[in-house]
Amino acid sequence: MRKLRTIATVGAMSIAGLGLIGAGAHAVFTTSTNSNQTITAGTPGAVEWSTSAAYPCNSLANATTYPTYCQSITLPLQTVGSTFDAPSLLNVTNIGNIALDVTSLGVAGTDGGAANYYLEQNLGLCVNIGGGPIYNALMVNYSGFDGTPFTLGTPIPLGIGDTYSSFGVDLYAGGSTTYCGAGTVPALPNDASGGTDTVTLTVGYTG
Repeated sequence: MRKLRTIATVGAMSIAGLGLIGAGAHAVFTTSTNSNQTITAGTPGAVEWSTSAAYPCNSLANATTYPTYCQSITLPLQTVGSTFDAPSLLNVTNIGNIALDVTSLGVAGTDGGAANYYLEQNLGLCVNIGGGPIYNALMVNYSGFDGTPFTLGTPIPLGIGDTYSSFGVDLYAGGSTTYCGAGTVPALPNDASGGTDTVTLTVGYTG
């Protein structure tokens, strides 16, 4: 009889031990997973070009090949009379890998001497964006002249690889303009005779 009681007691202890582990009272198993995400900053980039500009900014192919030279473009030098109109169509192409917003247009002039000064002070500037004139008066009074670029009222979205081809710019004196219609600036004065002025356009963008 004593041997049977011993076997029964051992069996009872074994069942109790299994019951404690099965209930989870003294054994906790845990695990975890990790998720990783890599963030890469895109590279914004744009070039300006015009068929009337000097090489390499005279075509999209050339401007894309030499983008550092086409962050702004210089309007072509022309010999003009006291009344003239010199229109240029400016294109902006997104060559980066993120979308951009074109936000501003700056105009800079480099006169130099007396006749150059009088020429610059009397040049008319017409700016037409998207088919609507936004400025048509003396170039030196343009709010984006030789300083903080003129901020566009509505930014122009420019997707990857897209080109915006609706920046119409006229330098003129007297008469009418190609992109703004009737001019508001009189003919050049005699003091401007023989003067030269190099005018550069710079488009600002964010991305």
